[in-house]
Amino acid sequence: MKSIRPRFLLLFSGLLALAAAASAQQRREPAATNSATTKAASDVPLNARRMMYPRSTLIERLEWTGPAHKLPGTASDMHWHAWGADGALYVVDDDGENFGGPRSFAHLLKVEGRPPKQIARVVSRFPGIQRYSMRRHLYVNGALAVGSRLYVAAYEYDSHDPARSERRLKGNDVLATKGDDFFVLDAISHHGGVASLMYSDDAGANWTNYPVANAPLFLGPRFAGLAFVGFGPGYTGVPDFLAGYVYAISNDESWESGSHVFLARAPKDQVLDRAAWRFYGGRSATNEPAWISEEAYARPIITDHGHVGHPTMTYVPGLQRFLLAFGSDAVPKSYAHDPKIAWATWHRRRELQIYEGSTPWGPWALVHYDPAWEGDHIAYLPQLPPCWFSPDGKEGIMIFSGDYRMWGVPEPAGHESWYAQMTRPFRLVLK
Repeated sequence: MKSIRPRFLLLFSGLLALAAAASAQQRREPAATNSATTKAASDVPLNARRMMYPRSTLIERLEWTGPAHKLPGTASDMHWHAWGADGALYVVDDDGENFGGPRSFAHLLKVEGRPPKQIARVVSRFPGIQRYSMRRHLYVNGALAVGSRLYVAAYEYDSHDPARSERRLKGNDVLATKGDDFFVLDAISHHGGVASLMYSDDAGANWTNYPVANAPLFLGPRFAGLAFVGFGPGYTGVPDFLAGYVYAISNDESWESGSHVFLARAPKDQVLDRAAWRFYGGRSATNEPAWISEEAYARPIITDHGHVGHPTMTYVPGLQRFLLAFGSDAVPKSYAHDPKIAWATWHRRRELQIYEGSTPWGPWALVHYDPAWEGDHIAYLPQLPPCWFSPDGKEGIMIFSGDYRMWGVPEPAGHESWYAQMTRPFRLVLK
């Protein structure tokens, strides 16, 4: 990447000193990282970060077993997924275009096969979704398959800026100047909530329950980044102590600079009934969860202030463990940052965190921490599809996005964009 302009060098001098101190500490206490196969982005120094959760006593480390693979023809991001009863992986994407089709902020792809030889096609672009206001800036996430029915959440970012009322929607597009100020607003993408849970009974060809203008939110800001916990095809293979429910998680605050992960559940046959949803409210001394009806009083299952992007969770039966994954910008974002400093420091380096636990509410132990995940490719939203794990749970394939650079953030010379459906194989080395 291009070096940061001189007027910002003083800003980082203190961080460089902290990084040196961190290096000395790491010689005493090995870091939970495996970034040898990637080149760290050189213009944002590594923060001195002490992870707040214990190392896993089951899994020694994660190792990449091959290079990242870009699915040809794809150019959209996010890749929320559900393992369908038909064995296919249904992937929900946001901004971009795929296989020469029109640009859209909502896509459903059907993926068959295993990377790098998977085959994908676009099933739907959700034609019934209409954005109505900057406060309710709609996208899609939260893919779920229960039997033959597919669900997808229509979620919202709150992109309203009280100081810039001239920003507005024209159709589904935002009218705004591509400059420093809107960069801050869009890069933060403050949580709004889930507008509705759409569903399809014909493998995604047609959808019911599109969001309606000014209707009450189905779920609030703590669950805007909705991701359903992954189990077997059509939501089979759920352990007995969790049977009968679907489980979902989200971070809070904004798309990749949240602080907490929250957990909710609903009976499998009442997913569309908001009154049936319950929220994790903490656990007893025997690790029994409390399920409460008040979303506002939900308690987090994990916390890392400013470093929790949209999270995903998968159950791995071969290990009898849940894997919780999330990434974040190395620089936590805030509206308080000067736009010029934000432009020079945001979207330069991403962190990756992966944890394991015996239940969806933890307790959690650290498996993998990479402070410079995929180097200059600025990777984000790590997901671990259950259909791509080996039977013993020791090998799998991550799906992720990359190169979200926001309107002019410089790229290195000769850089190939990873703004696409990216995958990478890995191995979990047990202790």
